Amino acid sequence: MIEKIITGDKEITLIGTAHVFKESVDEVKDVILSENPEAVCIELDIKRYYGLLTGQRMGFMDIVKMKGIKFGIIAGFLEYVERKIGEDMGIFPGKEMITAAQYCKDINARLYLIDRDAEITIEKMTKISFKEKLKLVKTLIFSPFQKEKINIDLNKENIEFLINELKKLSPYLYDVLIDERDQFMVERIKQVEENRIVVVVGAGHVKGILERITF
Repeated sequence: MIEKIITGDKEITLIGTAHVFKESVDEVKDVILSENPEAVCIELDIKRYYGLLTGQRMGFMDIVKMKGIKFGIIAGFLEYVERKIGEDMGIFPGKEMITAAQYCKDINARLYLIDRDAEITIEKMTKISFKEKLKLVKTLIFSPFQKEKINIDLNKENIEFLINELKKLSPYLYDVLIDERDQFMVERIKQVEENRIVVVVGAGHVKGILERITF
């Protein structure tokens, strides 16, 4: 999913990816090489960036000792889900972001990490209500992740459907995972000094960024 934004003196190419699809990795590479931007923004914070770059992740017990059991459980669950889907799809989660960073360096563009600190997001997720937590557990039990279910086209209709499903299932998680981070990333994009920019984010963030991005 690719959108073009021209606002003021800024020309932004917004790429919406699926974090575990090989096609997204190829698309990111092709767009960066063809657009030759002055800056590349990616949906990572500094800790996740270096974690993906080095392959080093903090162990579950270390996370629990530092952040508590609720934080550790949610962080561990999210990592498991990403890893499981990545194994099914034959690609590790976040590879499209690392690919963007690599080609950004190759063309001598400036790299910006625009996502909110993942620890803040996970901490907020621990505050989910019992009612919404129960709905999520039931959904996960009766709708297990399967390769054929996630291998969908990244068109606007499908993405909007999935985002709306999350919003209905858990309005709180929708705010924490999507809405708040859309706003955070837009503010970071606005701070970019360069004029020709490629922005690489998960497809679920494209609509929210498009609605907010003005200079």
